[in-house]
Amino acid sequence: MQQIYALRVRRFELTPYWGFSINDQFVSHPGPGFSINYYIWNSLAVGINGNYYRWFNVDSKFNHNVRRSARVGVPLNEYDWSAALNVSYVPIFGKFNGFGDFIFQYDAYVVLGGGFISTRPIPVFDPIYRNFEYKPKFAANGGVGLRVFFYRWLAAVMEVRDYLYQEELENRTVAPSLQNKQNEDTWMDSKKKWTHGVQAQLGVSI
Repeated sequence: MQQIYALRVRRFELTPYWGFSINDQFVSHPGPGFSINYYIWNSLAVGINGNYYRWFNVDSKFNHNVRRSARVGVPLNEYDWSAALNVSYVPIFGKFNGFGDFIFQYDAYVVLGGGFISTRPIPVFDPIYRNFEYKPKFAANGGVGLRVFFYRWLAAVMEVRDYLYQEELENRTVAPSLQNKQNEDTWMDSKKKWTHGVQAQLGVSI
């Protein structure tokens, strides 16, 4: 019987990666990330991961063109950072033939976790007076991933993860008086919205 290709038990896994949002058509949230996992068994690990977004948020040109031509806007948000504690389980191990004679080893895993994500609204409806600060919110996450090994100690990682949290949105209604416009209590919508921040990640596992 063939032995497991990569021994994981009682070892650390370091994974730098680049992530980008795939379900927000208005603002993209790319950025670097890093995760550390410790394997209790070959198929079970606990770890942490973090993402940084602040320098990389991009408001699409579509938003600007619609606001300018049709005077219609939607609440927009940008991310600052996120961090989470996670549990990973590796139920699938395998191999496939590639490039003729070379055999690639791979595994597939699922991950669940919880932590925080820091976000803020982008002023859309009254940008002259409104200015928002980043605030952390609790975020649960879950995802699936695939590792393809080049060596026993090096693999490419592809992962899709959903960060679920309650988002605070900008108030669409603008107060008529100058005094009320400057009142920060009128800037936010009274209702919070459950938001899925689906992120694809590409990186290397060491």
